[in-house]
Amino acid sequence: MAVVLIVLAALASCTSARSTTSGAPAASPTGLPDAGATAPGFAPGTVTEPPAACGNPTASLRPASGPPRAADYRTDGSLTRILERGYLIVGIDQSAYPFGYADVTDHNRLKGFDVDLVREITADLFGGNDPSRLRFRVVPNNIREQSVADGTVDMVAKSVTVNCRRRAVVDFSSIYYESGQRVLIVDDTPAAGADHTKGLAGLPTGTRVCTVGGTTAADAVHATRGLVDVTGDNWTDCLVRIQQGQADAAVGDDTVMAGLQAQDRFIRMVGPKLTREPYGLEIAKGKPDLVRFVNASLERIRHDGTWRRLFDTYLGRYIPESGGVTAPEAEYQD
Repeated sequence: MAVVLIVLAALASCTSARSTTSGAPAASPTGLPDAGATAPGFAPGTVTEPPAACGNPTASLRPASGPPRAADYRTDGSLTRILERGYLIVGIDQSAYPFGYADVTDHNRLKGFDVDLVREITADLFGGNDPSRLRFRVVPNNIREQSVADGTVDMVAKSVTVNCRRRAVVDFSSIYYESGQRVLIVDDTPAAGADHTKGLAGLPTGTRVCTVGGTTAADAVHATRGLVDVTGDNWTDCLVRIQQGQADAAVGDDTVMAGLQAQDRFIRMVGPKLTREPYGLEIAKGKPDLVRFVNASLERIRHDGTWRRLFDTYLGRYIPESGGVTAPEAEYQD
C-alpha cells in the first residue's frame, strides 16, 4: 500500500511568512467538560451528543486477570475468527503526526503512538512481533464508525474520543490516552492577537478555522458564531491550508495540534485545554471477547513500561508537562 505524508523537513521547506489576506459543562475527573459538552470559551450550543444517555461512556468491559491470553476469551467467537483468519485488521490515520503517520524519511513506514499501540496488541494476540499478523487500512473520519460496525476493520485506532454519541454505534476499549482540545493560531493574522483565554469564542469574526470533518472539534467550530469553517480531509491537509494562506487557525486535540506546530515555526498553540478528550479503540458491538482481550493487552501496556516508552518516543517532546503524564487508569462497567 502506497502511503505518503509530508512531514517535518519537507513541510518546513515550503513554509514562509504570511500576510493577513447554553448548558453547564459536564463533570469530569479533570474539571474540564467531557468531549461534546459545552466547553469554556466554546460558544453555547456546542453539545454534540445526547445528554447523559449512556452513563459513563469511558467504562469498558473488564478483562480476565493476569496477562493477555487469547484462550481466556472464547465466548462469542469474535477473537476466534480473527485467530483463524491469521491477522488483525486495524483502521488508522496516516496523516496525524505523531499518532499515525507515514515517515517519508524511513521508506514511508507507518509510525505513531496509535500505530505502535496496535502493534503491541497484535503481538499479544498472536504471540510475537510478526508484521504479517497486522494489516492497516486508512479510514477517513466520516466512515470510521461505519467501517467498524460493518466489519471492514476489526477496530479503529486513530485518537478517537469516547462519547455517548459514538457509543450508540460502536463499543470501545478502555481509555489509553487523555487529550484536550486547544486552539492553534497563525502568526501575523488577526487570530494571533485574540483573547485566547476564551478559546474559539475569543477569535475575531471571520477567522478561518480548519478542522477535520467528523471530529468533535469540527462540531465546536460549526457551533461558534462568526467563524468560517475550513474543512480539511485530514490534519496534514489543515497544515497545508494554513501554509497556503487559506486558514488563520485550527482547533483539535492538543496532541494533534502539537504535531502540526512541530512542523511549522509560524504557528503555535494558545490558550488552555478546552475539553477532556479520552481516547479509546473502536470495536464493533457484539464482540465482547475482542473488547476484553484488547483491554487485557492495554492493562499490560499501561503497567510494564510500554505505555511510557510509546509516550516518550512520540509525544514527550511536545507536551510541556510530559514528566508528569501517566497512562490513564481503566474504568470498567462490570
